[in-house]
Amino acid sequence: MISAKEAALKKIAQTPKGAARAELLKIEAFRAQVLNSGANVTIYTGELHRGNTFKEMLSDVYIGLIKRKNKHGMPDGIGALGGMAERTNPQKFAQMTIEQKRTLVGQKDDVILVGGMPYLTDETDVIRRNNVAREMREELADLGISGEQIDLQKLKLVPMPKVKDDNYIINIWDGKGECYAITPYCHLYADSSGLIDRLAEQARERADGEARGYVKVSLFDALGAYGNRGTKECMLEDGRHAEKDYRYPHEYLAAWALAAKYLDYNPEKMIMLAKEVQAENAHPISFVRLAQVTGQLPSDIAQSFGVSMETLKNMEQAAVKQYILSDYLRSIKSPVKS
Repeated sequence: MISAKEAALKKIAQTPKGAARAELLKIEAFRAQVLNSGANVTIYTGELHRGNTFKEMLSDVYIGLIKRKNKHGMPDGIGALGGMAERTNPQKFAQMTIEQKRTLVGQKDDVILVGGMPYLTDETDVIRRNNVAREMREELADLGISGEQIDLQKLKLVPMPKVKDDNYIINIWDGKGECYAITPYCHLYADSSGLIDRLAEQARERADGEARGYVKVSLFDALGAYGNRGTKECMLEDGRHAEKDYRYPHEYLAAWALAAKYLDYNPEKMIMLAKEVQAENAHPISFVRLAQVTGQLPSDIAQSFGVSMETLKNMEQAAVKQYILSDYLRSIKSPVKS
């Protein structure tokens, strides 16, 4: 007799990719059968300055981003350090010896030491922090970096209570092996020790690794890093640019949440920021679209940014108007004569 999880995976595998699978996973009870969590951290540094533009004001604010690659060694987007949680089968755990259980500490995100004894926990806050620590250690090791750590108690969770990362199981999974629907947990971490610089300097690509490098990126530039059209040689499965764009939209939203933090969640400044970011980018910046691809409502995005729904609506409108204006100006711009 197969388990409920195996039955759910079989049904998904037999369902065409795209809209049909998405409909299946809208049923929360069904999604729960194939559910796992993930966690990531956006490390940032710098202070806000005076300036005439937000690009100037944020000129000293940087974040660290990993450059990913797929199994073919090709670019696979940029993003925060993180990945899917490693969890333990409760039945198998119960059958293990104390020493076997102890070896899982640091390898499985839900196994911890309590009074010196290995214990299986279902506490989300514990699992997400352990998830960040393990993924950071593994991804940096993939780039030849060891010994760098962060204070897990200083991780700041970005509120995304309804966010989903189901793109892989809906649009990519070929039906072979295990696969999951993911609830991701996004974190921010303030760097005051030069960590981002050290990681960027030490990162070295390994031929058989999953990362191409670690880079220090202007936060302002990161705010436009979603929606670039890819080329035939450098394209994600949804048509976006595999070199320039965030691989995961929830990690991109975390960058906007960081910007909101720097601007003290001021409505007028957030609206002006959306307009300015759009003016700097030829592709549309749309929070409504981001809500759709992350399984949320625009009101959920507003909560993540710490602003009202009215403010988010005005941010969207400001970006749309600027995009239309910029697109028109590009269309009438005279070609440069040689």
